[in-house]
Amino acid sequence: MAKTRDIRRRILSVRNIHKITRTMEKVAQSKGMKLTSRYQDALAFRRDAAALLPEALGVPLDGTSAGQEISTHALGAVHSKEARVLLFCVTSSRGLCGGYNARVIHAAPAQMDAIRAEGKEPALAVMGRKGLACFRYHSVPVDLSVADADENIPFQRVEEIAGEICGQFAAGQVDAVRIVSTRWKSRAVQEVRVQGLLPFLPAMAAAAAPAPAVPSEGPGGEPLYQVEPDRRRVLDTLLPLLVRVELFRAVLAAMLYEQAQRSPPCETRPTTRTP
Repeated sequence: MAKTRDIRRRILSVRNIHKITRTMEKVAQSKGMKLTSRYQDALAFRRDAAALLPEALGVPLDGTSAGQEISTHALGAVHSKEARVLLFCVTSSRGLCGGYNARVIHAAPAQMDAIRAEGKEPALAVMGRKGLACFRYHSVPVDLSVADADENIPFQRVEEIAGEICGQFAAGQVDAVRIVSTRWKSRAVQEVRVQGLLPFLPAMAAAAAPAPAVPSEGPGGEPLYQVEPDRRRVLDTLLPLLVRVELFRAVLAAMLYEQAQRSPPCETRPTTRTP
């Protein structure tokens, strides 16, 4: 039977652990509030940027003309032989976040097996030290690694990553890019979401743009905006921007849900539903 001294020592130890974990929860709550603000700003920027696409094209996004016009761009071209698919997995750089990393790490091999079953070659890009360490331990080759990822990641860093991915797609090194990350449903339930990033399709912009995603018209039905210098050059600038913003939004959403796993119940959770 334990002595009174051992019981008291154990009680003090549990109290100290409680203080440490409570402090960690408060830190996660503070980070989650800041990330919520950044995430909402990213959603607003993505919405406004996507609203420019029908203006640049001069046609509604839900029509065939928009798809044909975007398909002529290097980032919107659907490769006839989709032989190599890049999976961009978003994990954390720190632990103590429940099953957040395990969900993504377990989903990636399943997605790779599904890609092989389709007769295609999977490639892997990983963000976060936890995911990199796991895949390297299991000798899974990683084509693109991003170790310097945390809740303070700037847009410039994500822009560099997106630029590298877009360069590989435009050069034909990969034929499609998909993002694998965790999506919030409730505090008790999170699910892994796989979404397409490249090729960029009109439906991706239509989902982010305010409805209806059609060019603005004046009182007489004339175009409300004049596109200069020409639609092609505007599209060359706008499409890469939309891809970078979409990747940035997905990264912020994943990191926001990571902090929600560390925070107390009903205190830190995303206030904006992930589209």
